[in-house]
Amino acid sequence: MGIRQGQKNSASDIPGRHVGREIFLISSILIAFGMVILFSASFLYSLDLNGNPFYFLKKQFCYGIVFFVVVFLTSCFPLKFYYRASKWAVVFFMLLLGGLLIPGVGTCYNNACRWYLLPGGVHFQPAEFAKVCWTVYLASALVRRQEKLASFTDGLLFYTIWASLLAGLILLEPDFGGALLIGFIMVVMLAGAGVPWRHFLVYLLIGALVFYFFVYRVDYRWERVISTYNPWDNPRAQGYQIIQSWIAIGSGGILGHGLGQGLEKLRFLPEPFTDFILSVVGHELGFIGMSFTMLFYLTFLLALYESWKGFRMPENRLLGLGILSLFAVQILTNGAIVVGLFPTKGLPLPFLSYGGSHLVAAGVMLGLWLRMIREERIGEWEWK
Repeated sequence: MGIRQGQKNSASDIPGRHVGREIFLISSILIAFGMVILFSASFLYSLDLNGNPFYFLKKQFCYGIVFFVVVFLTSCFPLKFYYRASKWAVVFFMLLLGGLLIPGVGTCYNNACRWYLLPGGVHFQPAEFAKVCWTVYLASALVRRQEKLASFTDGLLFYTIWASLLAGLILLEPDFGGALLIGFIMVVMLAGAGVPWRHFLVYLLIGALVFYFFVYRVDYRWERVISTYNPWDNPRAQGYQIIQSWIAIGSGGILGHGLGQGLEKLRFLPEPFTDFILSVVGHELGFIGMSFTMLFYLTFLLALYESWKGFRMPENRLLGLGILSLFAVQILTNGAIVVGLFPTKGLPLPFLSYGGSHLVAAGVMLGLWLRMIREERIGEWEWK
């Protein structure tokens, strides 16, 4: 991956300010588009909840403002501050995740207790921020301990134990997908840091054990897996959501039914403005609208990748790899879920899905990215 200290890029390789503007502009367009689709998908639920069709739109608009504030504030502080504080941030969010396991402390939805209820009716989900802090910590720790990464015990095993503790707390909520993301980011960043590939063979055994005990032996998860690839065996229960998503996307055709004119969001498609908001895009704007949406995401990821290639500081290269991987896996996995390639789970689509925690966490990642571009461009990366 070329993250080791001493790599030098030419001046032309260093990401310029225009790259940061491009990344920020694309994310802003996606958020604005998400507001439009969210209102179309949520107005009926808003009416039923409190008689105000703009209820969810107003809340998401406020989250959007917080997103932009967080991007700005995060980009104002030097990266060395985040690298040095990341270990304690991980510990702090582990304590918050542990607090959710205390009966009556967390707020539960669909049998999952993942949120704290804050004043003003705001739901705070620590797991979203724990993933970001974990990524920042790994970027710093893997560079500081790079001479130990060749050792199985001090390298892969050490970080696997810590990841297991963090992922285990998220799994107990339960949030299986969030726990997998913790492990996924760790594997990607360990590989990027230069851990020998032979050490990763142990993950074949770990993966098999996780699949057996936490998927196959858990009835509702295994039924969800089976229903994903044969939903018609249980069309009114486990297969219902993916069938309705297929109907929404398929009936949208090439051009869709028109913005606001879709019927699937009217109590047919579950979670139409959260996990399955992309299905509403396909239903109302058709294949064309869905394709343009994914094209924007692809442009966003390519812009991140192009700027990442110019990063010279080892910590920045690892952190950029982690953030890019987090965005990519969430975007691609959500898209795969709504078309039935992956089993359904609570995974929002970045920038589009309703929710404050994941949007603000994305703002933190974007702010860190803009800060990396700035420090790489003006030479602040040589702070050691």
